[in-house]
Amino acid sequence: MYPILARYGPFFLYSYTVVMGLGLAAAFALAFRQVRRKPCPGWADALLLSLWLGLPGGRLGFVIGQWSYFQDHLGEIWQIGQGGYSYHTALLTGMIALWWYSRRQRRPMGDYLGLFAPGLAMLAAFGWGACWLEGCAYGAAGSLPRLTANLPDSYGVFAVRYQTQLFGMVASLMVSLWGVRQQQKREPVQLFWLTLFCLSASRAVISLFRGDAALQLGTLRADAILDTILALSSLILLQYLREDTVQQQDP
Repeated sequence: MYPILARYGPFFLYSYTVVMGLGLAAAFALAFRQVRRKPCPGWADALLLSLWLGLPGGRLGFVIGQWSYFQDHLGEIWQIGQGGYSYHTALLTGMIALWWYSRRQRRPMGDYLGLFAPGLAMLAAFGWGACWLEGCAYGAAGSLPRLTANLPDSYGVFAVRYQTQLFGMVASLMVSLWGVRQQQKREPVQLFWLTLFCLSASRAVISLFRGDAALQLGTLRADAILDTILALSSLILLQYLREDTVQQQDP
């Protein structure tokens, strides 16, 4: 609804850029807060490397998913300030970077995963907020009271739509705050997979109410399928971790 905040000559200050920048700062602050309680050597380098690969990876995934549009608008591929990132490819490339860094530093990857888990959820919340301002990830037309509002799509066309961006912001923020409280209670790697399960499950449910264009696999949105796979995979890994912990505790 407010895609452009200011203009400086030929340059524009996009709301998406500002909000995502604030989200990155909030994620960094959450990690720093935990490090002050429990030191984690090399955490800042690990975080910056994950972001350095995760952000362009997310943009690449978005462009591939929307190639029917970008093949006729090649110049817009690099206009990242206007928004357009794939959560799934950003997550994948960020985790690959984190795995490489962990091996190089000879530290358990799980330590970094648990440290960054609340920040990941917080960044997701800011991502939904950025989409609310930009008009992306908009909801499908609906009529249910309190769940809908007169909102625009990414082309500026207003209609009574499901408030998918608001749903995503609230769900992700709740997961982030929960993760902050759990960092002193749970094993880091367990916390990460629980966080990823909650984020993926909420995204899969919200996708049922989205109206923006997306890559389709049959009658299903590809992002909904990926989120469901991530949620199920997280549950399987959590069960494996639980069984492994029980075996280690047995005499």
